[in-house]
Amino acid sequence: MKSIFLLFHSWFNRKKQPLLPSTYGSFKIGHRGACGHRPENTIASFKKALEYQVDFIEIDIQMSFDGKIVVFHDSTLERTTNGKGRVRDFTYEELAKLDAGGWYDERFKGERIPLLSTALDEILPFSGILIEIKHPEHYPEIELVLAHELKNRLQVSFASPKVMVQSFNITSIKKFHELLPEVPVGILIKHTPKGISNKALRNYSQFASFINPKRTMMNEKLKQRIQACGMMAFTWTVNNQKQIHSFEKMKLDGIATDFPEYFSLNEKNNGPIT
Repeated sequence: MKSIFLLFHSWFNRKKQPLLPSTYGSFKIGHRGACGHRPENTIASFKKALEYQVDFIEIDIQMSFDGKIVVFHDSTLERTTNGKGRVRDFTYEELAKLDAGGWYDERFKGERIPLLSTALDEILPFSGILIEIKHPEHYPEIELVLAHELKNRLQVSFASPKVMVQSFNITSIKKFHELLPEVPVGILIKHTPKGISNKALRNYSQFASFINPKRTMMNEKLKQRIQACGMMAFTWTVNNQKQIHSFEKMKLDGIATDFPEYFSLNEKNNGPIT
């Protein structure tokens, strides 16, 4: 596992040059932890993903009313907690009292909405973390707060890129990149019949280290075009085992799934990151 991160680091050091075909295999990315088995974006879900020795755990972040970064996907609370209303209208003390697990299964009743700081503590000793900035239009300062928290908490040289940040919002991800350029950033892309133009890819490559289109867009040709612009090619969210294996054979650089056990067993799954 450690060798994978060293390869990843060397790639980022030369990312402005054309990317050579991947030889190390795809990064296993646990989507919101292992949310096919545990309630999404909870400590229980992160721990389950770590059992499968993922390379990265993907999480979603928003901000509480009192300016704390919390790990949560939806802009409202109803789907995955026993609360009602918008995340941004509650202090973290109020959010922390909500049940974020019982909706999934009674066994997980009592799971809480984590702070980003708690997620970092739980994940980084064993895996990388892929942070998605959700709804940045609701949180004008979220990029600044995130950059400040990562810089102050990690206190490392980012010799291995164990932290990455992504968003659908290009303005937001550019802003974060300007604040903390040491952390690799990427662009999430929803399915669009128009595809992604070469001009757009060239523009993205000025600041982005990876492009993460929806699985329904990803194919060999798009992968090659992304890599030809010096970026890595990821895809989301792949919950079909045969499709995961197909993307692995394609040598995509990263694949996100709710079911990390669907990945092929190989030499990179021998133990935790050291």
